[in-house]
Amino acid sequence: MRTTLFVQAQKAQYQWHKHVPLMKFLGPRKNIWKNKKATEEPSAVSGSSASSSSKSLKQDGINFWELPARYRPLPISEAEMEAIESGGASLI
Repeated sequence: MRTTLFVQAQKAQYQWHKHVPLMKFLGPRKNIWKNKKATEEPSAVSGSSASSSSKSLKQDGINFWELPARYRPLPISEAEMEAIESGGASLI
């Protein structure tokens, strides 16, 4: 009987309680699609202008061979290479 009263009390509380989401977004939703370049179709861009713009993009980041020695990946041994090529199941 107590569970029934408890459930009824919860239902009564939910009738008066308005849900307020915990996540808050900045600005109205309509500003999401404000940037027209992001929503353009890829076919709308000509091939020559797309290739020239991709060449002019500056590469951000660093290549792994430019890292200091302590951050470089360790060399792979022959046994590891064989395990990778065989799928790894043969070494179990």
